[in-house]
Amino acid sequence: MAAFMVDDCSRIARLGTRRWGPRFQAAYEQIASPATEKDPGSTEPAPVDAFADHLVHDALAAAALRPPVAISVA
Repeated sequence: MAAFMVDDCSRIARLGTRRWGPRFQAAYEQIASPATEKDPGSTEPAPVDAFADHLVHDALAAAALRPPVAISVA
């Protein structure tokens, strides 16, 4: 599915995705994802809990309300 979306993008977007996509995925899996797990001995809130209080959380929560189909005018 993602490959189909990338292939329909511009040349610049397609090349950028092919180059940076694996790097972004590796950074997410090695840095961001493990950082979201709570440390039982920590007194600081987990990054996920802090994100729930951040301003951008409301925008991303509203993005979930977008329609599931792409609307286009030809």
